[in-house]
Amino acid sequence: MLRGRVIVGWLGFVLLIAASINALIRDEMLTMEVWSYLLLTPLFLFLALTEDAFWVRSDDQDPIELFEDEEESSTLEEGKEVSDPIEAGFDIPVS
Repeated sequence: MLRGRVIVGWLGFVLLIAASINALIRDEMLTMEVWSYLLLTPLFLFLALTEDAFWVRSDDQDPIELFEDEEESSTLEEGKEVSDPIEAGFDIPVS
């Protein structure tokens, strides 16, 4: 299954690039046909470069945590009062 999908992906990628170049040479300008071929190429490149399909992947692996828990990384002190902006050196806008 994996080998066939990779072959179809690379074959489709090369054929779409060749078809877009052929249409570009034939029409001597960028047409909607050329753009449609070029916009479909990432789909076939995705098929060629992925190891396995997302619907076949197993979910047995532990999820990757991209952030730390709030309890561990909390640096805010509870109960700390906010100082007066004038005393902290901030300007007050004049209206």
